[in-house]
Amino acid sequence: MRKEALDHILSSIEIQRRLGSRDLSLWFADGSNYPGTQNIRHRRRWFAEGLRTAHEHMAAGQRMLVEYKPFEPAFYHTDIADWGMALLLAQAAGPNARVLVDTGHHYQAQNIEQIVAWLLDLDMLGGFHFNDRRYADDDLTMGSIDPYQAFRIFHEILHFEWETGKRADIAYMIDQSHNLKGKIEAMIQTVTTAMELYAKASLVDHEKLADCQTRCALVDAESCLKDAFSTDVRPAIREWAESKGLPADPMDAFRQSGYLERITSERGAKNMAAISSYA
Repeated sequence: MRKEALDHILSSIEIQRRLGSRDLSLWFADGSNYPGTQNIRHRRRWFAEGLRTAHEHMAAGQRMLVEYKPFEPAFYHTDIADWGMALLLAQAAGPNARVLVDTGHHYQAQNIEQIVAWLLDLDMLGGFHFNDRRYADDDLTMGSIDPYQAFRIFHEILHFEWETGKRADIAYMIDQSHNLKGKIEAMIQTVTTAMELYAKASLVDHEKLADCQTRCALVDAESCLKDAFSTDVRPAIREWAESKGLPADPMDAFRQSGYLERITSERGAKNMAAISSYA
């Protein structure tokens, strides 16, 4: 079974090479549901060995992103259950392995931006799967439940870049399940929200914040973040979009385009044509 799994990863690396894709994103559902049914230490070693082998097959310009999740579908133990486990396995795999943070893969009230800050400081943050959650891995649209959390994550990234003077090499991805919202509209909403929250985080006065932190000015330091988060950045984003020849209102532009109705009709006709009929 382990060989089959490793062979699948190696096949993915070959596809990655042919397509010119840099990042290989790995999430493993492996674990167990009952105590005593698995040797957890052996499984840790098997994972380290497998990831190291996969890393050896990667080209110099490729990266391995190791994702984690505390539970589901396994409910007693998950082999890569948190960012610390993912970090250790990535470090064991090789120099081109990093940790991938899925914002929905955490326990209730866990401080995700602290994890982000640690991984940035260790040069081990490789990417994100952005979504939102209320209870577990809900895969809701980004910012629908806790937009301030996403803002704080972006702030940690931008603060790191300001403080170090270097660009964080991060792959930004969306991992959501649009079962009730229209899929295209949900994605437009997500991208728009990400732009707004990133723009808000860009407004934090880092010099003032650093001074407040040095002086232990708690209220003023927190206000640096809250003032930026409370700023309405939508007019500036609309102005930027228009300067690039882009729609000022992406959602309205999509709805007015008739694209959804057109592809719905085309795909419906194509599917009907493929249905066999019997006399």
